[in-house]
Amino acid sequence: MTLAEIITSILALIAIFIALWQGYLSKVQLDESKKTKSETEKLLDEIHVKVNRIEGISDETRKDVKDQISRLIDKQDENFKMLLSAPKETNQKELLMSLVPKLMENPDLFSTLIQMSQKGKI
Repeated sequence: MTLAEIITSILALIAIFIALWQGYLSKVQLDESKKTKSETEKLLDEIHVKVNRIEGISDETRKDVKDQISRLIDKQDENFKMLLSAPKETNQKELLMSLVPKLMENPDLFSTLIQMSQKGKI
């Protein structure tokens, strides 16, 4: 074997060794990237679960606020109706108080009024 053939053989062996080393490093990088990808997907799934939970809490809170507002509006409406009907009740009481003496003077009218109320006409 000549010197040129020996140098060529050594260079070929070095090239083979470098190629094997690069293949090994590529495999290690591929394994690391797969590991990183699975960890990233796991973290994204956890984030997704937390976001869904927060959205659920937000929806519940929004619903609770709407319910409370509706109850407050209903309560204010009820109070307003009660305030509007209070003078009417006072007027009814005054009317009743003015009719009582007249009903006492005329018992027939009083008995007729009682019969009508029992029949549900009043």
